[in-house]
Amino acid sequence: MKWTIGSVFGLVLAIAILIAGSVWIEHRHPYDDPARAWFPRTQRLVTGPIVVALGRQIQSHYRRQIEAKYMKTGLSLRETIERFLDEGTDLAARRDFAFRLAREGTPEALAALQHVLGTASPADLEHMLWLIGRAGNPATIPLLESLVRHTDESVARAAIRALGLIGNDTAVRLVADLLANPTCPEALRIEAAVTLGTVQTTTAQLALTETFARLPSGEVASEILHGLGRYDFDRVAPVFRSYLSSPTASGELRIVAVEALAKSSADAVPFLLEVARADTDPEVRASAAWAISTHQTAERFGNRLTEMAEDEAEVEVRRRLYEAMVNQSDTSAGRIFPLVLAEEDTAARIAGLNALGASVHQDPSSSAALDFDERLVPELQRLATSPNSLNLQIRAVFALRRAGTPAAREALARIESDAPPQVASAARNGLRAASP
Repeated sequence: MKWTIGSVFGLVLAIAILIAGSVWIEHRHPYDDPARAWFPRTQRLVTGPIVVALGRQIQSHYRRQIEAKYMKTGLSLRETIERFLDEGTDLAARRDFAFRLAREGTPEALAALQHVLGTASPADLEHMLWLIGRAGNPATIPLLESLVRHTDESVARAAIRALGLIGNDTAVRLVADLLANPTCPEALRIEAAVTLGTVQTTTAQLALTETFARLPSGEVASEILHGLGRYDFDRVAPVFRSYLSSPTASGELRIVAVEALAKSSADAVPFLLEVARADTDPEVRASAAWAISTHQTAERFGNRLTEMAEDEAEVEVRRRLYEAMVNQSDTSAGRIFPLVLAEEDTAARIAGLNALGASVHQDPSSSAALDFDERLVPELQRLATSPNSLNLQIRAVFALRRAGTPAAREALARIESDAPPQVASAARNGLRAASP
């Protein structure tokens, strides 16, 4: 096939359109949000990977810029090794050479690293291990493996983190072995769990899952759950479903498990809704509602959250449900209005007022919006300007900012002039944001 300028331009244009279209689709209709995705399976296979790859390229570009200072020193590799080994110079002035030596990975460079690492102070070792991990050369794994057994715990932990930065299967398996070893110091097992959670590979995920199945001690188990929570929910759902339904599961760890899903993908939200609605432990229900509130792209669950608030007897759980409603686009202001008015607990009421303000903003001409202006704006203004905790005052201001009705803006103007400085500043920023 003979390429012409026109065909090349057309291909480049098509690729650009595909990338731009993928970014637009995943921003507005992310594949991991069942309520918003257009074609979840197709998007997972096409637009999702394109956006992820684009993000990686951007990160790689900035990483190369940052790392250039360690590579472009004007010295040859031989000169770099000589200066790195020069004991007449303070190590703090030459330890940055560790990055280049690790990246080059020649036998001479690795021998120099091994020599200096064997005599350096813990503080210098931690710095160099971070650089070695950033260099990402698998040839340095044997060096890191030896330092995982260092007598100084801070150095051993730095070596674990460096293995995680390299992140290939060999490095991950070394970290996984530490996590699975019950005789390993707990601090190192915790560091291993944290590291595996950030690696985000299948090998790391399986290591976390397999170790958790052996019921490790509380803090190690907690960090494993936090690590698993960083993965897309469809990859880790069986672990969370099984554990949260187990009658022998620790109450404290069940809360950790639910809250860990705040870092997972948005397709965890339907499961979190099940937990927030039906779990017998009110603390777990409250934690599930809180986790839902962190998934700001999942915004079509307002009606279900409202139903749950109507049936929920525990005030703390209702408070968290109101907080989750703030991000929803389908919450009925008229429906939650009587719920909020009935709240006697201050924290729950202010959370409900924020949810109501966000809902009113979506339909400012509704009767609920008029009622909000007439009955609740004065209350919010009073809360913001009267002696209350700063948190309560700021949350009252945010309820007004979220509503954005004419009466709410007038109240913000009065708060700006009457309230203490921090509260007045929050009101002023709200007025600026509402300005055309």
